[in-house]
Amino acid sequence: MAYYRIQLSNGTSRTVQAVRMRTDARSLYLEERAAGNWREVLAEPLAEVQRVQRRFTENNGTWTWLNERLPAPVGGIRAW
Repeated sequence: MAYYRIQLSNGTSRTVQAVRMRTDARSLYLEERAAGNWREVLAEPLAEVQRVQRRFTENNGTWTWLNERLPAPVGGIRAW
């Protein structure tokens, strides 16, 4: 599972572990797979999300956070 860091417009950030990231017209969702079903780990309104980063481990063991593009929304047009 990948680690994602979500930075919000109020200055806070949250780091969570998830298998996939998806959006709809209003929200960003981070999810994991449990017993064959997708389970929500984190949901945040898109209007509050400033940046999404994914953690990569370098060959020497250090971490690098790279910016991630938000995926196209499922079943609709992106609101922003």
